[in-house]
Amino acid sequence: MKFLKKRGVMPSLIVTLAVVLCILIVHFSGSNPVTNAIRTVFSPFQNGAAYVSAKVNNLTSFIWEAQSYKEQNERLEHELNEAQMNTMDAAKYREENERLRSLLDLKNSMEGYSTVAASVIAYSANNWYDTIQINKGTADGINSGASVLCGDGVVGRVVNVGRNWATVSSIINTGSATGIRVSRTGDIGVVEGDGELCMKGLCRVSFIENDSSLIAGDILETSGSGGIYPQGYVVGRVKEVKNDSTGHLSEALVEPTVDFSRLREVLVVQ
Repeated sequence: MKFLKKRGVMPSLIVTLAVVLCILIVHFSGSNPVTNAIRTVFSPFQNGAAYVSAKVNNLTSFIWEAQSYKEQNERLEHELNEAQMNTMDAAKYREENERLRSLLDLKNSMEGYSTVAASVIAYSANNWYDTIQINKGTADGINSGASVLCGDGVVGRVVNVGRNWATVSSIINTGSATGIRVSRTGDIGVVEGDGELCMKGLCRVSFIENDSSLIAGDILETSGSGGIYPQGYVVGRVKEVKNDSTGHLSEALVEPTVDFSRLREVLVVQ
């Protein structure tokens, strides 16, 4: 009863009951002057109620559709991410197969040599590309001084070896020296590692005839001299040639054909 005594509750209740009563009269009394009058009076209220009801229905439909769209978007996003991952995995496997096929072709070309395939497991802490570590060692027949190649060309040579590991000094490492022949001209020279160039992933040509017609783009391959590397394997490509005031060669920069940043498998040859 306290609820009914609250201010404004009783009038609201009376109005509500009157409206309900009028609706019932209209619904069950058919067509007569009284019901027609009641319909005329309450028609605006019915229109308003219908408008509000329609808005509520539209809002409810919008909420359900928004939830449905959200779930659909999440599903499509998941499917898209899964498709992208599958594409990346396929590209990764394809790249790995190409590397292994290239390494197998290299191994098959090494008739008369003892070869061991190995994986790169670490890089130098100072410069990632001056030395690398592989997962094979003396237990696999690898000795210090062995040459190391991959499908793209010459990597370097073994300088330290343990039972199940070996350290390889790359051709761009300071102190490295590789006998080369210019594929185009047959000129003989030496490619050496350089401390400053090593940081840029480059090395340089030295000990080549001054009248050599070396040009940018020339391919350099192993000459076989020195007994470290087998003959005829690609070392690098001449990136830049510098001449002195007399026109003689003063320096040539070489970009290795091996991409050390993507080196994963190598072939140790001895």
